[in-house]
Amino acid sequence: MQIRELRKDEFDFATIPGADPGFRKTLKQGMSLRKEFLKKMMAKGLCILVALEDEGKEEKMDYPGVGQVRTKDLSLKGKIVAGLIEYLPIEETNFPARGKNLAFIDCIWVIPPFWKKGIATSLMETLLKRAHLRNFSGAAVIAYEKESWWGFFDYMPSWFFQKVGFRQVQRDGNSILMLKNFGTAKLPKFILPQRKSTSKPGRVTAGLFWRGQCPYSWWVKTLTEEEFGKSGNLESSFVNTDDRKTLEKSGITFGLRIDGKVIYNRMPSWDVENPAGGGEVKKVLKSVPSV
Repeated sequence: MQIRELRKDEFDFATIPGADPGFRKTLKQGMSLRKEFLKKMMAKGLCILVALEDEGKEEKMDYPGVGQVRTKDLSLKGKIVAGLIEYLPIEETNFPARGKNLAFIDCIWVIPPFWKKGIATSLMETLLKRAHLRNFSGAAVIAYEKESWWGFFDYMPSWFFQKVGFRQVQRDGNSILMLKNFGTAKLPKFILPQRKSTSKPGRVTAGLFWRGQCPYSWWVKTLTEEEFGKSGNLESSFVNTDDRKTLEKSGITFGLRIDGKVIYNRMPSWDVENPAGGGEVKKVLKSVPSV
């Protein structure tokens, strides 16, 4: 296993692990948007560390949530991207947090065939060493508690960050702002979402927040647009949060807001019938009588 930082001409290595092989055709545009997002954010200090494994001789691998997949469909230039971690200065992050001189972790992800093999811990240890070398005063992250995303896994779970020395700074529902202090760090703070009274007589207002960082975020946005368009009683908006100023106004990076109330302040899934989804957005829409 090799862990190294990606160069600007290697965005494919940071895009492939974000979509299982059988779903990449569907997510083609979302994967393209991710590359554009990474290019933009690298100019603002984003660093991406990847864990690379040799392709090996196995023809197929078990991919939890999908089934058996061909090993060559997971590899690029003879290497399998088993996992990655992204971080950048907290002043530049598009997640709802404020702070100073902290390495903010945007994402850590290990593909299902390599779960429970210590890869996430190795990625985190490498990040922390590099953050020290870059003279950050600590590392911060927004993690989650008791959130099962896409029906079968925990994403950015607080217990993992706690295990590697992060401690809770602030909490907003199931979202937890956490810090690993290198000794002189000042505490970061949430940018909290504000409820906005947007309801109109006889109509429901709904807003979906998405960003180019994740191909699935684009996909959920696309499906939601189709569903919203079926209702004449719905006034909808789709807010791209790739720009930090947009994020600061809403306090939401990924999420769903109905009649001013924040339903999800993290990336929701779409349809429970789809093997990649937990049915969250569709379920909420069905629960609104006038939609």
